[in-house]
Amino acid sequence: MKAKKTILAVGALLLATAAMTGCENGGTNDKPAAIKDAETLTYAQLVEKAKEEVGNNEVLTFGNSSQLEKALAKFTADTGIKVKNTKDGDANIYTKLTEGFSNGKYIADMVLLQDGNRLQTDMINQGYVHSFNPLDLKDKIAADDKEPSAAVYLNKVFMYNNTNYDGKNGETAVAGSLKNYMTNVWQVAGTDKDEGHIANVSFKNPSNENVNANFLVMLTSDTWVTKLEAAYKDFYGKDYVAEAKYKNIGYKWIAEFLTNHLPHDSDGTACKNAAKGVQGSMALVNLNKNKDLKDTGVAKEDKANLSYPAMEGEVKGFGGFCYKMYAMIAHNAKYPYAACAIANYITSAAGYEAAWGAKDGYYSVNKDAPIAKTDKELSWWKDRLVIEDPSYVASNFEDVFRFIQQYEGK
Repeated sequence: MKAKKTILAVGALLLATAAMTGCENGGTNDKPAAIKDAETLTYAQLVEKAKEEVGNNEVLTFGNSSQLEKALAKFTADTGIKVKNTKDGDANIYTKLTEGFSNGKYIADMVLLQDGNRLQTDMINQGYVHSFNPLDLKDKIAADDKEPSAAVYLNKVFMYNNTNYDGKNGETAVAGSLKNYMTNVWQVAGTDKDEGHIANVSFKNPSNENVNANFLVMLTSDTWVTKLEAAYKDFYGKDYVAEAKYKNIGYKWIAEFLTNHLPHDSDGTACKNAAKGVQGSMALVNLNKNKDLKDTGVAKEDKANLSYPAMEGEVKGFGGFCYKMYAMIAHNAKYPYAACAIANYITSAAGYEAAWGAKDGYYSVNKDAPIAKTDKELSWWKDRLVIEDPSYVASNFEDVFRFIQQYEGK
């Protein structure tokens, strides 16, 4: 046993050293001089430098968003700089990038990645990618979005069916009959013996949705433990007393929520099912999925049938969670100035509008970028939702995820 502990300790030391110095064939945590220089240039100056270094060649990017490709097309139209994007799912992107970077190959100049855990573990800790903070936008982007450098937020919020549809009265039921259905996150944990308990919340299993897993990991952090304890006291009228089977109250909420949830395969489908479901049908899904609701009327896929607790009033604890898409520059980028110019454009108001536009559930880190008239600004959501912290998630993911797997789907 002693020998095993010694091996683990040495392994941990080696991992820590690798995180500090980087890998032999990849990169280091020392930001390349070109990126440092790019942070002193305006966007116009960056574009000129980019044109010089790229010439008639192509800049390589990776991203999982079709919206990114809209921004890249506009960037090329405006600047003449050609860009080739590889669009793929998160898992495949990380696999391809890791394979390329670890072998010292040039595979990308700029990447737009989500899943803070893998970003931190597979990319940042290995020194493969670096943050870039545009000079033009230094006063328009919040400090917590500069390292790692984020570009776009998405949110998943609790939403419920607000009609009085009971499965039979579709002809007479109306929207807006149910209000303030959820005011405390412990309503979706606990048991059916709790007053106000909400059962069968539709939520994609964390094993199938990395950002969902990251959200749950965040609940074990000091910040959210404190908020969950306050919400617990508000809901149950007593202080939380530590339980041996849970490391903290975050683990308790995770266990009870997952035991109570109804797994789904698609956030879009879950949103539609809540909209056309019976009164109180609830889901924790991307807010942007409401854009696909087309039918009108009760018992149909109508946006009017949904309410969002976080937007109705205070939800004790939280009303959902946010995750980010991070615009990062490859350590071994062939065209670092062009990569930085693209990242700058994506985070500009014009670049964001060209790609994502003003739609529910999408938010630029740039406070001047447009938002949907029916939505709230990013700073408003940050006060009400759990925010992904890549460093915390990466450091605690393995332990919490093992715990999560005991409960999901049950």
